[in-house]
Amino acid sequence: MASGDMLSLMKLLPIQRERHEDWYVMSLPLLPFFMNPLGIVHGGITAVLLDSAMGWSIAEETGKQVVTLQMNVNYIAPGKGKVLKVFARPTHTGRATAVAEAYMENETGKRIAQSTGTFYYTGEPAIRLEEQT
Repeated sequence: MASGDMLSLMKLLPIQRERHEDWYVMSLPLLPFFMNPLGIVHGGITAVLLDSAMGWSIAEETGKQVVTLQMNVNYIAPGKGKVLKVFARPTHTGRATAVAEAYMENETGKRIAQSTGTFYYTGEPAIRLEEQT
């Protein structure tokens, strides 16, 4: 499994990935099974996408596979729209751990959530984005 982007999840979901300046960006349509009974994106889906994007950003920057040690999510607005976009970037890369930040917005730029996380290097090399295509 590749670092930070959960390859099996990537095979199931139509996630597009790209680099935009300092940010690693994941985009995917807001699919019906992401929704909770209130008609907004489920908080667990939001957390999974933020976590995956942060791990992926660290893996791309360092070439090292990571696992999540700690993560904080702030839910800001109901997740509504047609497309979810997650922007992530490392803020610290140390010898044993790394820290990243991320935020999620919809296609209009409405911020849905933001997150920070601490990640541990597993000792395995990461599979970089260009190696997966």
